[in-house]
Amino acid sequence: MTSYSKPIDLHIHELYYDCKSLRFYKTLDWRFVCSFLPSKGNAETNKFLTLLNPGELRLFEAQNKFDKRHSFRNVKKLHALLDNPAPDIIIACGLHDVGKVQSGFGVVGRVFASCVATIVGLHRVDVWTRNNPNSVTHRIATYVQHPEIGASLLSEAQSNLIAVTWARDHHKRLEESALEPSLFVILSKADSA
Repeated sequence: MTSYSKPIDLHIHELYYDCKSLRFYKTLDWRFVCSFLPSKGNAETNKFLTLLNPGELRLFEAQNKFDKRHSFRNVKKLHALLDNPAPDIIIACGLHDVGKVQSGFGVVGRVFASCVATIVGLHRVDVWTRNNPNSVTHRIATYVQHPEIGASLLSEAQSNLIAVTWARDHHKRLEESALEPSLFVILSKADSA
């Protein structure tokens, strides 16, 4: 007879989070839950909106309410991390996910797309961009490529170099990013909000 140090009736989430390779999903779970929580504006978020040029403001406004809330939470967290962040950094922090709009997915569709991309692999998903633009596979590929799409949209909107670079690099590792390492770390921490 085997004895267990823990009761056998472990909750599935305990097993889920014990697996090292799936720790990334803990953050996604938190973001999923937070996307439904209200986020009140404050001085920092109001200042963020006044910093945007007309093209950037159009990109921000094109986002759904969940992405806008995520942007506001990121800006609030940035202000908690830095006393007086530069306007270019605030803009980068708040607009890094604007490329998600192109996929047309809401929150549930994005969770589905992330799961599919994880299962089939990014190399296969990239090929799906050649599919019919109205197909689910094309939309999944578009969602997965939102960093590059967002960087392109921000560049077209004449956004600052930090914003364009952070949009492109926000899913990369520190050593893969073109941003200064300390800035990458700060923006990554803000993005965990």
